[in-house]
Amino acid sequence: MRQRAANLLGESAFAVDYRICRRCRIGWVEQPYTLPQYQRCGLGIAGLATLRAEQPGLSWHTLGGHLGESRGFWAAVGSDVLGGYKQRSLCQHVEAGR
Repeated sequence: MRQRAANLLGESAFAVDYRICRRCRIGWVEQPYTLPQYQRCGLGIAGLATLRAEQPGLSWHTLGGHLGESRGFWAAVGSDVLGGYKQRSLCQHVEAGR
């Protein structure tokens, strides 16, 4: 598991854990977090867009289900994204650590 983070004024204002499988061209994100004072300012959208730009050509998913309060976030960040951040299990390569 890796983490992508955005620091603002010395604080980790946004962070998300992620995994990728280059063989299957799939990326998974988990547990995005934005400090409360920066929520709804676009940091999550920008952070995930930067991650996608760093890892082009992947289909993006999450491992967990989307809780009720986070459905709007996932709908917004998943618009026009290959995979749409829909729930999907890890592939056999990532499961086996290859």
